[in-house]
Amino acid sequence: MTGADLLNTTISQVSRSIRERQLSPVELTQACIEQSERVDPILKAFTTMTPEYAIQRAQQAEKEISSGKYRGPLHGIPYTLKDVIATQGIRTTFGNPRMIDFQPQESATVHVLLEDAGAILLGKVYSHIGRGDNPVMCYSPWDPDTSPGTTSGGSGSAVASGMGLLSIGTDTGGSVRHPASNCGVVGFKATFGRISRFGVWATSWTTDQAGPITKTVEDNAIAMECLAVHDPKDLVSLNLESSEYRSGVMGGVGGLKIGLPVDSWVWKEWINQDEEDAVRNAVGVLEELGAEIVELSLPLAYEARNNSLAAEGAVWLRDNFSNDALQEWEELHTQLERGETQSFTEYLHGQQKRMAIRQEAIAALQRVDAIVMPTGNTIGDKWDAITANIRGRDVPARSRAVYLNGMASQAGLPAISIPCGFAKEERFPVGLQLVGRDLEEALVLRVAYAYEQATPWHQQHPPV
Repeated sequence: MTGADLLNTTISQVSRSIRERQLSPVELTQACIEQSERVDPILKAFTTMTPEYAIQRAQQAEKEISSGKYRGPLHGIPYTLKDVIATQGIRTTFGNPRMIDFQPQESATVHVLLEDAGAILLGKVYSHIGRGDNPVMCYSPWDPDTSPGTTSGGSGSAVASGMGLLSIGTDTGGSVRHPASNCGVVGFKATFGRISRFGVWATSWTTDQAGPITKTVEDNAIAMECLAVHDPKDLVSLNLESSEYRSGVMGGVGGLKIGLPVDSWVWKEWINQDEEDAVRNAVGVLEELGAEIVELSLPLAYEARNNSLAAEGAVWLRDNFSNDALQEWEELHTQLERGETQSFTEYLHGQQKRMAIRQEAIAALQRVDAIVMPTGNTIGDKWDAITANIRGRDVPARSRAVYLNGMASQAGLPAISIPCGFAKEERFPVGLQLVGRDLEEALVLRVAYAYEQATPWHQQHPPV
């Protein structure tokens, strides 16, 4: 298997070959390792590679499958983890730029679930946590001079370039969807509490959520079936039965109502005209597939980016790191100071704003089955960009993505980003965002799959 093969390989395709013993997990894992060794010196997605561990796991998977102990569609599938997800015995930097090994005493639940499913960890990938205004030091496979998106940029870059078939990122204000859009892959933030965040960096107690990044919607559904389980170790984990997501993706969109925001902040303030054109064309495809497009307004959602919940991140840091470690971690000092000096009144106002955004979104979703809008992105931005030009005006780079992605995060609703075209002289992928009702991940995946299968964008791959 070559690097070119890996760009086209999906979990749903290759899992059948592994189950039927037509492809060895060792062969697939070795191919991913070789691809990583070839491509990562350019993209710098990895913080820690674990080739020996991966081969050992692949050999174990091969033996199990040969003896009839096939665990499911993730058995033998190579994956990566954003390096804010704890892995016992494997270096976890939590985004520290000096690559300090914090030696977690136990693994995050998402890592345990993937290991139990027989998946094969290739290593930990770059996170832009705690770096303030410092430039993103991981690169897009579409153009290594540009940003793959933050803060799960390593996850987006790794999947898009064939360095593993799945990566788990984290999403506080869009950090799974943002790199998915930038890198031309699929990123899903489930309902708040649907995926355990035990052992995962929690910048915000009320919005953080781990989420899968894959090449296709079906692959994402496969990952969701593994990850979306109750975890008593996470106090916000929803105590619900696990769900089947993959079987329902082919239901189509006929008869569904899809809400389309008309607010100018959605279309004019954070994306350029060619990006808008790609998304509006995608809305047209959904309509052609049988969905009814319903215009609606979401004025409060504009405030999602400005919500002030700074104290939550500071509390998590104090709970999980020693004073000495935090003192040495200079990049976090501003965040700590802001969080620890935030007044209760300001924090309460932030929570009130969050609930107002949630109520607005829930009310809109009483009228429609899902909401469609652009995914917040920073496509084509240089990796060290401080500002970006949007329709003739300069706006802050990176943070502009949160204005479009923040609504689903603040409201705790499931949201997915899928490729829907290209912009900037057809050089960079554009993401389409779909937002659904609480716990209706299956319906969001169904709409996303219908669009994906009707268009060619998921078959386009970067020139790595």
